[in-house]
Amino acid sequence: MVRQFKTIEGFIGHLTTRGLAVDVAVHRGVEEGAALIERDTKEQIGHYLDGPEPGLPTAPLADSTIDERIRLGFTPDDPGLRTGDMRESYGVRISEAGPVVHASIGSDDIKAVVFELGRMEQKNYQPPRPELSVAAFRNEHKIVRRIGALAVRAMCGLPLPNQREGDE
Repeated sequence: MVRQFKTIEGFIGHLTTRGLAVDVAVHRGVEEGAALIERDTKEQIGHYLDGPEPGLPTAPLADSTIDERIRLGFTPDDPGLRTGDMRESYGVRISEAGPVVHASIGSDDIKAVVFELGRMEQKNYQPPRPELSVAAFRNEHKIVRRIGALAVRAMCGLPLPNQREGDE
């Protein structure tokens, strides 16, 4: 059902009554988007990335790194994936619902930071492997569309769907 308003004041009044619902919808969309980026980042670790995004394709592992991985009992050619601890260190933090919602996706593990950004020291060079950046870039349009769709539902007075984006 399409609502029509005779005045801009009527439209503003309608949006004012929907404010809290819109805040909740935006929060839901940001939360789902952050979870999607986190999931894709975790899935990418251990694989070489290729594509048009900045920093891609990712560089192959150095022979010395492959030799070290084998010596330590790990698979030879899975970048960033040894025990899985670094991959599992990624998480999400979301601010409370409100007119502005902030999301942080990342890891507190310094290895994940170095993995993402690289290390430029001459004797200890490691090329950047922008897993998090690529996951965010690849999902940006999907996340924006989802947040918009949830906000529109809230503005129209429709309930938010129970199933979240990405749920099976």
